[in-house]
Parts: sequence; structure tokens; C-alpha cells
Amino acid sequence: MPAIRYDVYRAHDGIESIPAAERTGLEERIFQRPLEDVWQDCVRFFQERDPEQISRAHDNPKRRMALIFRWYLGLSSGWSISGTEGRVADYQVWCGPAMGAFNNWVEGTYLAAVENRHAAELATHVMRGAAFTSRVNQLRLAGARLPARACSYVPAPLDSAQ
Repeated sequence: MPAIRYDVYRAHDGIESIPAAERTGLEERIFQRPLEDVWQDCVRFFQERDPEQISRAHDNPKRRMALIFRWYLGLSSGWSISGTEGRVADYQVWCGPAMGAFNNWVEGTYLAAVENRHAAELATHVMRGAAFTSRVNQLRLAGARLPARACSYVPAPLDSAQ
């Protein structure tokens, strides 16, 4: 359970209401430090940038818990960028519509299964797809009429001899 689960947030009114065993698990496995220390980091951070956040959380335990969870969320992408080894399970890579477009592109192919996705092979398919699309566009500009099924690059397993 490396990531903070939404159900933990929904189930409790604040950090203080999380049962001791569950809180200890959060501190040891996810935050890797006492939640009070994380809260102090939050206070320091927001006092410099947005003191209103701390004021609003002062009498609102749920809001304090939200800021503590945001601490984790805010740092998790940085851990992946810096390659923090002790935080590999917490790495968070932000993506946008490109991830959805990629998933649509590989739907129905062997790359639909995440375990088949390897960086070098994906890069090869993206480059081949770009070259393929470029060539199709050149042919169209030259007046060639191509059937629709011949105009889309579909990733297929790479031959290991290539």
C-alpha cells in the first residue's frame, strides 16, 4: 500500500481519528516519518506561501489531514524525478491526455498489456509510427489514394533480429 488511499481520507475526520495501528502503518510505510513532523513541514511551507491554508486548517482536522496528504503528493513526483531510491514505490509520474491517447493507440495490440511495455520498444514503435505517418502524408500529398486500413501504424511485436 505505497500510495495514500482515498478511503483512508474518507473514513476519518482527521489524522488524530485514524486508529493507532493504521496510523503507525501510514507513518512507517508511506510517510516514513511521524505525521506530526509532516504537519510541521506543512506549516513551514504554507506560512511562506499561503498562510491562509494554515488558518483554515487550525480548527479543521479534516483540512489538516488533507494538507498532510498533499505533502506526500507534492513530494512524490519529485522523488521520481530525482530517483530517490528509498521512495521507488511512491514514484508518481504525472501525465495528461497523452497517456490516454497512447492507451487508445495500443488498444487491441500486444502493448495493451502493461507488462509488455518496455521503454526501448515503446520508443521504437513511436518513432516507426511517426515515420509511417509522415510517409503516408507524403504519399497523399503526391496524389496517392490509399485505403484507410493502410494509413495507420499498428504496433506489432518487434523481431529480436531488428
